[in-house]
Amino acid sequence: MSDSIVELLDEMYDEQSEKTSLGKVVERFEDRGFGPLLLMPALIALLPTGAIPGVPTLCGLTLFFICIQVAVGRKSPWLPKVLKEKEVSSDKLESAIDKAKPYAQKTEKLLKPRMTFLSHTPAKNIIAGYCAIAALGMIPLEALPFAVALPAFALCITALGMANRDGVFLSLGILLQLGTGYLVFKAIGMM
Repeated sequence: MSDSIVELLDEMYDEQSEKTSLGKVVERFEDRGFGPLLLMPALIALLPTGAIPGVPTLCGLTLFFICIQVAVGRKSPWLPKVLKEKEVSSDKLESAIDKAKPYAQKTEKLLKPRMTFLSHTPAKNIIAGYCAIAALGMIPLEALPFAVALPAFALCITALGMANRDGVFLSLGILLQLGTGYLVFKAIGMM
């Protein structure tokens, strides 16, 4: 199995089916650790699929469950049945992934193991707890057009850092997540 981000993206959807369930995505990446599992729902929320009503909330809840498991030190991921059974159109997912590939290829060139202490316990657990809070922030942001892009992008950067043990990307992701808090307060103030 390759660690290539582009190859991970290609494995994300089911070519043989009209819809791809979240459970199938989790099964495909379970043996690769939590980094790719965090990346997939964050990308779904960041890409045009994130404009579909309900998708940012679904992605936020999925990310929350995955992050909490990392925070408490679980070795393998678990999702509730209701989330595992949620489906996204394979065609829409494939289209969104095709748009993301050029950016993924450029990003891959920047990733390398640096400041690796941030990708190990206890720093990894603390970062995951922080990401869980940012993931929940996606839920109220669904009410604002395109607002979910900031936490989704921040979580993508963090997931890439986690998957590649790149502390620089982890740090950048954490800084970007600070903006999520600001947006959530703005969204709540507008309701």
